[in-house]
Amino acid sequence: MAPSIPTTTLYRPVGQAELDLIEASGRRRFPPRLPEQPIFYPVCNEEYATQIASRWNTAGAASPSWWG
Repeated sequence: MAPSIPTTTLYRPVGQAELDLIEASGRRRFPPRLPEQPIFYPVCNEEYATQIASRWNTAGAASPSWWG
């Protein structure tokens, strides 16, 4: 059996279009940033990610919910 490798769970609020791309990758990678997304903003705390998603959510399905 291989030795255990420590992992860190990252949370990143996304819109439906980004979620579809993440799913298409087998949930192994985030899609490339769009030109209007200057930063990649994952967080290590699920509660904070939920707060970001609820406060920064946009109406467009293609828009990442954190970039509103």
